[in-house]
Amino acid sequence: MRSRLRLVALLLVVLLLGIYGVAQAATITKTLKAVYRNIALVVDGKVAQVDEEPFIVDGRVYVPLRHVAQILGAKVDWDDANSRVVITTAPKSDPAAEQAKYQQGYNAGLVQGQLLASKKAYDEGYEKGYDEGYEEGYEEGYDEGYDDGKEESDDDAYDEGYDDGYAQGEEDGRDAAEYYNEEEETGLDWREALEDYMDIYDEDDIIDIFDRTYRDLDEEGDDYTDGFIEGYYDGFKKAFNKYYDY
Repeated sequence: MRSRLRLVALLLVVLLLGIYGVAQAATITKTLKAVYRNIALVVDGKVAQVDEEPFIVDGRVYVPLRHVAQILGAKVDWDDANSRVVITTAPKSDPAAEQAKYQQGYNAGLVQGQLLASKKAYDEGYEKGYDEGYEEGYEEGYDEGYDDGKEESDDDAYDEGYDDGYAQGEEDGRDAAEYYNEEEETGLDWREALEDYMDIYDEDDIIDIFDRTYRDLDEEGDDYTDGFIEGYYDGFKKAFNKYYDY
């Protein structure tokens, strides 16, 4: 410890006078004999580059205080009016302030990160929802269009069958009325005439009789066939009642 204090004191002397000494109470000039030996200044294992080379006086090593202080992070000033060497050390870090600054940055980054992440997640969700919704909507549209188209097609088939059946029934009903008028048979209704004159008792009989003339009647129960049967009954009934006199 005593050697360390002595070295500090010597450093102050070197800074102020070089190879001369200064007393506080009065100015005294002394001649010193310095020995230079290419002394290196090593700080924390590294050789420091200094403008003034360290030297030895009376067995004591003198080094430039300013350079040593700056290397250690301190500032050295000379107060000429008061003959003082003023050393100002670097301010020590405040762990609490550093933690507060870190927390402030963390909070700001957290908010920004959440905003960006939320927007990204929202965009991804929107795109996925749009794609799935589009696909489902397309399928629903296709199914709805298919059903409507099929229904319209079925309606057309039924109407076509009805028209064909009605025309055929109307023709047969008129022929039956004329036949019974010639035979002078009275008291018949259209259903009895249908069974007696056409030998038709049910829908299957209509299909069996007209399946060769109307090929669409090959498949029993389809829309064309249903329309044909309905139309045939209506046409036969209307024509028979219209032309039958008894």
